[in-house]
Amino acid sequence: MQTQPGTSENMKDPFRIIAEFCRNYHQHEVQSMLWEWLSTAISRTHSIYDDGKERASLILLYENITLLIAAAYSVHHKTAAASTAPSTNITKNKKSGPPKP
Repeated sequence: MQTQPGTSENMKDPFRIIAEFCRNYHQHEVQSMLWEWLSTAISRTHSIYDDGKERASLILLYENITLLIAAAYSVHHKTAAASTAPSTNITKNKKSGPPKP
């Protein structure tokens, strides 16, 4: 049985979810799809979005999802860069004993 999106089973590793999403979709493609959905939704007649409050709510949701997507890609890029960056943990050899004059 397949797990539904947003369930606790899928959310055990949110960074994995973000990484998979970012690998499957380019950010500009996601933004474009969202814009198409918004444009289609508010331009249709006889829909729930004919009401000004519903239209405003949809636009606010679009803006917040756009910010969420930008944040997800930012986290993904920072996580990917951190995992591929060379280690800066350098251990210095220290000899025990008093310093030499």
